[in-house]
Amino acid sequence: MGLVKKDAYKNTVISYGGMIIAYVNTVMLFTVSCTASEYGFYNLIISISVLYSLAASMGVPSILAKYFPVYRTDDKKHNGFMHWSAGLMFLGFIAATILFVVFKPVITAAYAETAKHIAAAKFKKPDAVRAEPFLVEYYYYLIPLSFFVLTFNYLEMTGRVIYQTIYSNFLQNVLLRLITTGMLLMMIAGWMNFDAFIVVYIAANGLISLLLLINIIATKKYSYRLNNNRFKAINKREVLGFGVFTMISSSIYVLLQKVDTLMLSSMAGDDIQGVYSWYFNIAIVISVPAQALSRTTYAIVADAWKANNRENIKDVYYKTSIIQMVIGCLLFIGIIVNRENLYAIAHNKEFTDPKYFTLFLVIGLGFLVDITGGLNTYIITTSHKYRLITLLTIFAAIFCIGLNYILIPKYYGLGAAISYLLTTLGINLCTWFYLKYRFNMQPFGYKHLLVIVAAIVGWAAGRYLWRMPTVLLDIAVRSCVTALVYGVLAYFFKISVDINEKIDATLKKITK
Repeated sequence: MGLVKKDAYKNTVISYGGMIIAYVNTVMLFTVSCTASEYGFYNLIISISVLYSLAASMGVPSILAKYFPVYRTDDKKHNGFMHWSAGLMFLGFIAATILFVVFKPVITAAYAETAKHIAAAKFKKPDAVRAEPFLVEYYYYLIPLSFFVLTFNYLEMTGRVIYQTIYSNFLQNVLLRLITTGMLLMMIAGWMNFDAFIVVYIAANGLISLLLLINIIATKKYSYRLNNNRFKAINKREVLGFGVFTMISSSIYVLLQKVDTLMLSSMAGDDIQGVYSWYFNIAIVISVPAQALSRTTYAIVADAWKANNRENIKDVYYKTSIIQMVIGCLLFIGIIVNRENLYAIAHNKEFTDPKYFTLFLVIGLGFLVDITGGLNTYIITTSHKYRLITLLTIFAAIFCIGLNYILIPKYYGLGAAISYLLTTLGINLCTWFYLKYRFNMQPFGYKHLLVIVAAIVGWAAGRYLWRMPTVLLDIAVRSCVTALVYGVLAYFFKISVDINEKIDATLKKITK
């Protein structure tokens, strides 16, 4: 866990720095500079571009994670594996783009028909509906955005497999969000409209891809020359088969994360989806510890499978689960106790009706379930049983989409939130059961129950604290009290050895 802890702590600092920027953007700036419909469309293009890039990737990022240790060579040419995988990915992008253009009438029709239908709905004013949906107007903008997302994902995994994870994290979670902050401030000042915002946002994604490429070149860990054997050492059939399976499973898995956005925009409109996405993006902070840890642990697990070191996998599995649950629960209760402060800062009634807070509670529980499951899907994906994840995600997607069709027309955003929670719970139960009985690996113990006890006590301490005279002071005091009570309990319960070691080391430095 030495390398994991060293890089994970750095990545966690960067991720939480990016989280703060994202929160400022989400809570304070988007609500002032954008309507609910515009914010909904912003989230829609992100969702589509992620799915588009995954479908176009041919599973190359997962191929790199699994097979780079196999084809790695000291001459840094790696049997031409990097060239071959990059070529495969760009062929996939060309094929996906052709399909994206051909099926434009089918895709845009769903959103155009919705715009006509909701004009007469009880929850929508006719004059609030655009004559042409955002997606129809900006459809082709998704091609360059998806290309930049695809390129960044490839370069990020290129860095991960040589344990270079920090810079890509900074670019994606800090720099891109800072650029977004600047654009939102320009919109508030009247110097930029929403059309320009979309164009500059796409360009910003291209910029971070370029900067990451320069960084990868600077590591000098890869040679751009091919040897005489070129790609002969590569078992193309096996690698391609793995790539196709992981492409399907990854796309469907991300679809489970994004299908709510796609279906809400199509079935209820961008503004309903915008409100839902606002709470979803507030809740997503709960997954930040998992994102930070996964940047390092994914490569660790792949190497452990190669060495058949199952004990190492078990150790990482347990430790990541408990660490992610400890941090995730703190964030969950921290947001709950600060609900009124959140609304006071947002200043936009489109987003802050108290009846919508149930969205956060349900979505937040979904994230907690997912991160507490730990590395379950990663462990299976990087093993020889990776095909099971493909089958599981297909069934889960069918289940989630079916639930959405039943629940969204009746409950709108809350229906999508319930579908997300139940689907996430189902996936984690299935992967937990399989790992326990197939590999004798499972991350749970009594200390997970102690985390829940600490969370309940921490929530009560923050919830029933008297209100401070100003919003910022109340946020600071209420959050500190909640975190202090929760942290003290977690420390004395000795829930995580790694967290306790970090606290002890920090206290030792302070008291010197």
